[in-house]
Amino acid sequence: METNFPERYAILSDEELLHFAGDRRDLLPEAAGALDTEMARRGLTHEHTRAKKRDELRFDIKEARAHNPKRKRSKYFVAKLNLRAYFIGLAGAVLLMVVTLGHHRVPEEWSWPLFVVYISALIACLAVQPWVRRTLNFWLCLAISFVPQFVVAHWLAVYHPSRSNTGAKGSAFLSMLAGYVLGGALFLVLQKLRPAQEMEATD
Repeated sequence: METNFPERYAILSDEELLHFAGDRRDLLPEAAGALDTEMARRGLTHEHTRAKKRDELRFDIKEARAHNPKRKRSKYFVAKLNLRAYFIGLAGAVLLMVVTLGHHRVPEEWSWPLFVVYISALIACLAVQPWVRRTLNFWLCLAISFVPQFVVAHWLAVYHPSRSNTGAKGSAFLSMLAGYVLGGALFLVLQKLRPAQEMEATD
């Protein structure tokens, strides 16, 4: 069923329109065009959109602090992991190891990197603020971070196989660190460039 985007946006308030404009990358081309037309008709600019996004971000941070006012909250990271979700994720990791190692279906030099990447993704998803997970940049950078994590974990498994639990933890830490440094740096760069990209899109 085709949606009449101009009529849909015409009945929205300015605040609702700016909220949609803040997530215009997720819109269909027809919807984005109708949104831009309606914003121009009302005299709304992308500077208003960015101001709205900043206000929403401040609101999210205040909401997070309101639940635990004694603990300082990071802009990007939660103060405490969701332990229930973490242990559910660990159960999935155990299942992954059983499936890949059972009957030697996958050699250890390949199953270990898969395990490290899985745990790394689980920690990253649980450690960041909800608003971060709602951005495309987060998922893009997370996927890119898998590459160095997998490469480092595979290299260590082949050339420096772990002989103890301590060695395995060290291998996992180095592999995750390589991915987090690359993915985190790229995420911050993309967040800085986003306003400039939105400005270019209007030219």
